[in-house]
Amino acid sequence: MAKEKTAHAQVPPPTSHSAVETIVGALSELEGDIDGLYSRTEEMKKRIMAHSNEEVEKLKQQVIAMANEDAKRIVDGARAEAEAESEKIGETGRANLANLKKNINSSFDAAVDNIVRTVLGDTTPAAKGAQPAKAKK
Repeated sequence: MAKEKTAHAQVPPPTSHSAVETIVGALSELEGDIDGLYSRTEEMKKRIMAHSNEEVEKLKQQVIAMANEDAKRIVDGARAEAEAESEKIGETGRANLANLKKNINSSFDAAVDNIVRTVLGDTTPAAKGAQPAKAKK
């Protein structure tokens, strides 16, 4: 294979004043374009940040609303449970009171008998089921 000569385009030497001005003008225009892109980028960045902040605020409000709903549900459940427990305690208390009244009523006559006998000076214990002592007039 023989070496072939490649054809090179001849570039005129940049000696002319107009070629330098053309390059400087092109660079100046490029710099202006870059500055424009930079300012548009900064503006887009500001808009994205503002939009992001709005979305964060919306999500924050949604999370707060959900947390409030959960808290309300928990409090309502605890309140219902406490009211049910309170009602059970009240029922137990009423049953105990009824038992106490029944016991008082059932032993009232015997207690009166014992007091009357003690006041009258009788020291013999009364038999269970015995008739109450009648005071003499």
